[in-house]
Amino acid sequence: MLTTTLPETEIDPLSAITHPDPYPYYRELAARRQFYRDDRLGLWVAAGPREVAAVLAHPDCRVRPPAQPVPPALAGTAAGDLFGRLIRMNDGAAHAPLKQILMRMLAGLDPAAAARRAAALATVLDAGAATGTPGERVNRWLFTLPVVTVADLLGLPVAEGDRAIEVAQRVAAFAAAQSPLADAHTVRAGAEAAQWLDAWLADATPGDGPLPALRQAAEGAGIGAQAVAANTIGLLVQACEATAALAGNTLLRLGRGSSHPDVSLDAVVARVAQDDPAVQNTRRFLAADAQLCGHAVKAGDAVLVLLAAASCLGTADDERPWTFGHGRHACPGERLAQALAAATVAALLARGADPAALARAFRYRPSLNARIPHFL
Repeated sequence: MLTTTLPETEIDPLSAITHPDPYPYYRELAARRQFYRDDRLGLWVAAGPREVAAVLAHPDCRVRPPAQPVPPALAGTAAGDLFGRLIRMNDGAAHAPLKQILMRMLAGLDPAAAARRAAALATVLDAGAATGTPGERVNRWLFTLPVVTVADLLGLPVAEGDRAIEVAQRVAAFAAAQSPLADAHTVRAGAEAAQWLDAWLADATPGDGPLPALRQAAEGAGIGAQAVAANTIGLLVQACEATAALAGNTLLRLGRGSSHPDVSLDAVVARVAQDDPAVQNTRRFLAADAQLCGHAVKAGDAVLVLLAAASCLGTADDERPWTFGHGRHACPGERLAQALAAATVAALLARGADPAALARAFRYRPSLNARIPHFL
């Protein structure tokens, strides 16, 4: 972790995500301003570990504003329809059966086997991902290999270079459209990507993998095919930006010489998930007036939950890094994500990627919640 000390005036809870070194600021918030109102941003901010856990556990703190289940920019588009069916973007009992089925499926995926499969799929990507500058090639791999590995693990047909890259590009386009920073062009591209992914999934004949069993279990529970398809795509989206960020931040740690050469790559990734987390924050929206962390909050209020600040004071329960969330919406693919990030970095190192050179020429992608390096 970097140690530069910066005055608070140079940083706020949102600009921190792409700041060169936000961690002194995060530590200060976690230690001294655990829960407060930021009137300039129009948000409550939870920064202390207890406060972060309390917000994520509170029954009236929802993942979407109750009156706005889909971001306004996506409403009425194919991307909005897909977004609205994602269980990670919904609360309530109606989504619990599919969530349980998906969690059982993810628990059955062996991270070590996933890493081996990623190494095999890397050879498929060599031809299609070899063009461009070293930084461009690394960026492409970060956003491609984890996504196509998850698709392959599910049994979806991606083991051809052109198709693998197209699937990953469509997933990235849909993910980008969900950002509040997305412009009209990005939203249109996301809507087109959602349509393409929906059609691709409908036409795909699954091979070896858990997807047929998932569909059968969902049908037996009375869950519609559209919900299953949307959340299958959702798994690919979750393997996209956050895993790219974790792998990219691992490359930066290696490039800065912050890890002992004898430490395993898996251990480096685990340290990065704690010290330089991919997902820096999440949001919750009050469905009713409530007392929260000693403050009266109102229905409709938004809370910015600073996972990265909580990380500065330790891990969540059972040593789980805060970046993977906590409570009912915690990411169930923590071990898989770390294995895929390590496998992606290993594949890049095997192909001559130079972390020291990469660490000298990069910026962070514009984002309101994820710390994603973009190599130049």
